[in-house]
Amino acid sequence: MANGFFSEEKVSEIRDRASILEVVSDYINLKKAGKHYKGLCPFHSEKTPSFMVNEEKQIFHCFGCGAGGDVFTFLMKVGNFSFPQAVEELAKRYGVRLPSRELSPAKKKEMAKREILFQINQMASEYFHDLLYRQREGDEGRRYLSQRGLSEKIIKEHRLGYSLERWDGLVQHLQEKKVSLELAWELGLIFPKKRGGWYDAFRGRILFPIFDLHQRVVGFGGRLIREGEPKYLNSPESSIYHKGEILYGLQVAKGYIPEKDCVIIAEGYFDLLTLHQFGLKHNVATLGTALTAQHVRILKRYTKNLITVFDADEAGIKASLRALPLFLEEEVAGKTVLLPEGEDPDEFLRKGNLEDFEERVIHAVPLIDFFFEWLMKTHDIKSIDGKVKVAEEGMALIDKIPNKIRKNFYTKTLAEKLDLPESLLMERLRSSPKDRIKAEEDLKKRPIERSFPKSEEMVVRLMIHHPEMIPAITKEGILREFESPVLQKMAEGLEGLYQKRGRLDLTEALGCFEEDLKERLSEFAFQESDLKAGDREKILKDCIQKIRKKKLKKDEGEILKRIKEAEKQKGEKGLDDLLMERQELTKRGRAL
Repeated sequence: MANGFFSEEKVSEIRDRASILEVVSDYINLKKAGKHYKGLCPFHSEKTPSFMVNEEKQIFHCFGCGAGGDVFTFLMKVGNFSFPQAVEELAKRYGVRLPSRELSPAKKKEMAKREILFQINQMASEYFHDLLYRQREGDEGRRYLSQRGLSEKIIKEHRLGYSLERWDGLVQHLQEKKVSLELAWELGLIFPKKRGGWYDAFRGRILFPIFDLHQRVVGFGGRLIREGEPKYLNSPESSIYHKGEILYGLQVAKGYIPEKDCVIIAEGYFDLLTLHQFGLKHNVATLGTALTAQHVRILKRYTKNLITVFDADEAGIKASLRALPLFLEEEVAGKTVLLPEGEDPDEFLRKGNLEDFEERVIHAVPLIDFFFEWLMKTHDIKSIDGKVKVAEEGMALIDKIPNKIRKNFYTKTLAEKLDLPESLLMERLRSSPKDRIKAEEDLKKRPIERSFPKSEEMVVRLMIHHPEMIPAITKEGILREFESPVLQKMAEGLEGLYQKRGRLDLTEALGCFEEDLKERLSEFAFQESDLKAGDREKILKDCIQKIRKKKLKKDEGEILKRIKEAEKQKGEKGLDDLLMERQELTKRGRAL
């Protein structure tokens, strides 16, 4: 099995069927750019469109960060997939049947259980939605949603539901469906009674099904219609539901975020639904928890511009500020929308303030600027202690910014606000242990070989764009004379694949190469060659000659050194052999 799991034939079949353009378009917005498609790279924070997709060759490359490869590489990088997971994902999408992998009994049991849990949630969702949408008992729920201004379209799109005041409505429904009530309990849908039997967890509530990106119901939120506590009840964490990884409404919003190149992050279910109803569908909501690093990583697959719009109260302000370190560490542009005091997005929009809200989104305040202003209001900057606190808290946050240029700009801004010498704050940055560690890591990551010998690079480019020339290159044996180990390894890999298949498939080559070679290969592949057949042959001949002359010159230099060393050691054996070797090199030089 290739890669320990799947045969080469199956992987090749998926490569042939998969469209990298379709897969990439699920994550980022692409626009036609000549022969290619161009967009913002999902792997780094640069705002200049440097990410290219070549539909014909089925490869991608970012000219900003250097990432590149085929459709498997893209999925592995953007979704943190392993290679087998990427294969399975694409096989499912493009209808390629894969042989079943031998799983351990424990793994089979776990997967079977997960599937049943999804089915139980789906049954519960259909039960709640049917009560709200079709049954007479759902009148109270429908009235409530009408009062909240939600349209039938939004109710259907998000499959909202309603639960009766009864204690056993869902219990009876699940029993009729022959469902394991213990598993329904694990999902938080029902609870056991002290004296035996079961009762519903959600009663007299509007139900908000929570979906993953595959449109599967992973949990529920329930809002009480009448008076009582708790106002909101949410599903507990389970093997299929992790609040720190799921965002409410993303299954809908992911289709709109790339077009707007930003995402609005709200706090609650109704905020999100109202935003969607007013046409702002590039919007998601957190699920009763603070925003997490995983949430940010998921969102930055679609855009680098994240805008929080939380309630205009102290809790909402703190929620926005808690998100700021995550935005900085993940290198996304974090902003916040400021609403009038006492307003939330739901109420504000239903009062007829759509244009005002859209204007506020356009002029959203960078969160770090908002943080500085908040610090200045929180501490008494007329006092020395107040200034010290602002400086310490401000610099602690600035320290989290990976980009050094951005870090320096914000340090200067903070210094100006506090009327302090910038050098004082910069000194604190320079002495930061975290900064030193980061610099060392960057140094280790830096590629050893930054530029290549031009003639060797041209030979590799000819092999990529005109693989029919590989037999001639092989016949010359020129690859053995390459100075660059990176280019030599790449060229020999391409040569081996051509000899094996009688042709060169770039996507297959990308699948065989290591990460650094993969990125170089995709970069070369995007730089098109429009040379005519005669020109190609002449260029190859010139390149071979230059490579050989350079190699000859290097060999001659080494021989001369050895001859001089031998001459110093009088009576040293081997001098005659070295002189003969030099003569041979001279003859070869004249022949070139």
